[in-house]
Amino acid sequence: MIDELKADRLHFAGQDPDNPVNFPRVLTVWRANLLGSSGKGMEYFMRHLLGADNAVRADETPEQLRPAEVVWRDEAPRGKLDLVTTVDFKMTSTCTYSDIVLPAATWYEKYDISTTDMHPFVHSFNPAIAPPWESRTDFDVFATIARHFSRLAGRHLGTRTDVLAAPLMHDSADELAQPGGVVRDWRRGDCEPIPGKTMPRLVTIERDYGAVAAKMAALGPLTETAGTQVKGVAWKPVSAVTYLAHKNGVVRGGVADGRPALTRDIHMAEAILALSGTTNGAVAVQGWHALEQRTGVRLADLAEERASDQITFEDTQVQPRSVITSPEWSGSETGGRRYSPFVVNVERKKPWHTLTGRMHFFLDHDWIAEYGEWLPVYRPPLNYIRHFGEQGLPQEQRPEVTVRYLTPHSKWSIHSEYQDNLHMLRLFRGGPVIWMSPEDAAVIGVADNDWIEAYNRNGVVACRAVVTHRMPKGTVFMYHTMDRHLMTPITEVSQLHGGGDNALTRLVIKPTHLIGGYAQFSFGFNYYGTTGSNRDEITVIRRRSQEVSYR
Repeated sequence: MIDELKADRLHFAGQDPDNPVNFPRVLTVWRANLLGSSGKGMEYFMRHLLGADNAVRADETPEQLRPAEVVWRDEAPRGKLDLVTTVDFKMTSTCTYSDIVLPAATWYEKYDISTTDMHPFVHSFNPAIAPPWESRTDFDVFATIARHFSRLAGRHLGTRTDVLAAPLMHDSADELAQPGGVVRDWRRGDCEPIPGKTMPRLVTIERDYGAVAAKMAALGPLTETAGTQVKGVAWKPVSAVTYLAHKNGVVRGGVADGRPALTRDIHMAEAILALSGTTNGAVAVQGWHALEQRTGVRLADLAEERASDQITFEDTQVQPRSVITSPEWSGSETGGRRYSPFVVNVERKKPWHTLTGRMHFFLDHDWIAEYGEWLPVYRPPLNYIRHFGEQGLPQEQRPEVTVRYLTPHSKWSIHSEYQDNLHMLRLFRGGPVIWMSPEDAAVIGVADNDWIEAYNRNGVVACRAVVTHRMPKGTVFMYHTMDRHLMTPITEVSQLHGGGDNALTRLVIKPTHLIGGYAQFSFGFNYYGTTGSNRDEITVIRRRSQEVSYR
């Protein structure tokens, strides 16, 4: 395989993303409003994933700016997806674009647990009523799908072996793959392609597709043989697995014979609570001992006061339970202390997860150097007009203003599942708005609460204007995650429903976020990886007809 890659006869799928064999064919969305709300570059989702009507106005990237190592098709494909399934308890815009919508139970109709790193308690969900009509709990939905999938897959797919390119991971020896931050490219002959050293690891995984449901309903054997790990520290929670076998019972027969059962939602909740150091004191102490061996710093006493505590699901049903100090997080709740990040690093001298083990600001990687970012520097906003040209549609008697467009989080949408109920709607204008300064509003003759349209090469938004002295001249806000189907009229620019905040954005990946295999730059999902510079755009705004239509 290495020889085939080196000879350029075998390729990674990412080198030809627009080849039909590499299309993502099935998309399952669970309780995430992706299409029409949180999807960065929504109109591109509409065009390329869904193949639906869209308001993209941008031209294809000119030839001289196209990537050299990615196949460029004459025309970007439209409608890559064959099936979109959404599991949700309300009709979001994602549901309106889905082929199948599976109604889900809410918090008061299922058993579940909830906790975050931002407050030191674990809570339970408990059903006040059974899921009404045809709705089901999340656990039941996916368990049912797994059973039917396994029945068909056993006949059509069987057991297959996949070869995956695994990233060089953070908090592991993989961080030493690029000594000194010097990048060597095996494709250019700088070095030999060596998995795990000069290229991603190549991992083979056997998938028994007919056993997906059986494996999903049991705790696998790797838990106590390979152990669980977080942030580069691993331990084997054998006692917790034994406890779960008695608490949940074991599977009898089949591929999961003798393993702790996860056949019910409460079983899954018990497994999470038993295996996490934040809710099982013995596991927390075990994890701290493992971290002591790695760092040489005394840490286990942080959890010893609660070493005998084990929070069960029944405990959380009585009242929210305070979590235990665990190496899974960097804070300390020892002695009833409230959570604060990086306490263990600062007070106990646990090394930071960086190249030096300290907080440092100098970054000596080749790509960082090329961008002039060895040290923190101020980067002014890109001059989008210079890069993409004037984006306006000048018309007589229709003044326009070009501004910077930002999309911060909002308290009344991103942190509320029910932003479209009457109580929440009364907290603001009742629909999408753009906040702008009195100076910019005066240029285009807009008064507070007037209907406006904002548009650029990515899309168009129809909404109301909030004219306020709190906004600086030249910058506007549209708060993040306002649902596309909530009071969005037909626009004059596209003759389509004016989208939400992400209709004007697109994903622009910063190249330095693709660095891997070097200290804290190594990939870690949700820790370090590609992010889109999507919250700083240029948009043109003009006043529109005050007669709007939602047809």
